[in-house]
Amino acid sequence: MSMPPLKRIPARRSMTLDASAAFQRCRSFMMLALLFSSPVYAASPAALTLPLSMDAANEAVRVCQAKGFKVAVTIVDPDGVIKLQARDDGSPIHSQAFSFRKAYTVVSMGPMFGLDTGTALVKFLSTYPSGMANVGGGSTELLFVPGGVLIRSGKEVLGAIAVSGSPLSTDDELCAAAGAARIQTALQQ
Repeated sequence: MSMPPLKRIPARRSMTLDASAAFQRCRSFMMLALLFSSPVYAASPAALTLPLSMDAANEAVRVCQAKGFKVAVTIVDPDGVIKLQARDDGSPIHSQAFSFRKAYTVVSMGPMFGLDTGTALVKFLSTYPSGMANVGGGSTELLFVPGGVLIRSGKEVLGAIAVSGSPLSTDDELCAAAGAARIQTALQQ
């Protein structure tokens, strides 16, 4: 058995650049990158700082205390990581964990459905129960009850604040909304 003769493939023209042309292209690219990364062109995003978070948490607790409720409050960043968590003296034992889960739920699910509160999420899922099927086997940290509010700067999600410990979750959400409003006011100044 003999092998068929090898077919000769014509050589391609080389697409190499000389060193000078390569340097010029690299330098041009770097200058453009430097130009568009300057502060003049870069957006200055608002930040959810610790002082802002502390002020918001204090406001949420203050509003709930004025109604006679002892609560816990959690503020998370856009990734659901705890930025600040506080528990009022005498708040229910579950309130700290629930406040985290409410904040985590709002920050992770709210933007997906274009909703800003736990109440809006609950209403949406009761109207469109198929949305729940998407998360049924997912995170065990999700808690679909009122009490959490997204924190935004314009359309950018900075995080979420949630409260737990009031007799009604809707009261928790009113306190959380007061904390979120405190951040909004500070960001506008």
